[in-house]
Amino acid sequence: MKDKALETLRTFLGRRGLSTTTERVVTEDLERVDLYTIGDVLVVFSEKDKGLLDRDIRNYVKFATDNGYTNGLILVGQAKPSVNILKVIKSYAKERVQFFWIWHLQTDWTQHRLYVPHRILKEDERTKIMNEYNLREPSQLPLIDSQDYPVRVIGAIPGDVIEVLRNSDTAGVQPMYRYCVEDVNVV
Repeated sequence: MKDKALETLRTFLGRRGLSTTTERVVTEDLERVDLYTIGDVLVVFSEKDKGLLDRDIRNYVKFATDNGYTNGLILVGQAKPSVNILKVIKSYAKERVQFFWIWHLQTDWTQHRLYVPHRILKEDERTKIMNEYNLREPSQLPLIDSQDYPVRVIGAIPGDVIEVLRNSDTAGVQPMYRYCVEDVNVV
């Protein structure tokens, strides 16, 4: 399962234009985890069956910071996170911390025919959209959560504007725009 998850993560990171060189990280600092780097991104496979605790997440983020892994931290858990743990994960979204349940990484869901493509807009595209829709600030756009599956796949962080390409039988492919926030339930 871990090998397939690593393969899927390499695919996601490769699409972002990041290095996909994978290496195992050995440390005595963290318990019940397997650590890997994919390029500059630290991947933490938690071996806890019952799920992560908030102190685990803080320890992983501290380890990543102390060891210079500043390009992102991907947590892969054996169990889905609780609502409270998801809130903790979202609080670290600006630091590029993302959580994937290991079962979600057994298939590249972005290749499914019903998957709706997402991408982060560049600054000039963002300005163009702001002018086109007569918006003063991007937060006037509809919101999208930092831990939504497609947002994690493309590596968006709070503050990014995301283009979503919806397919309509009558109108064809229609772009829609979303503003990424830490947690849509808190805004």
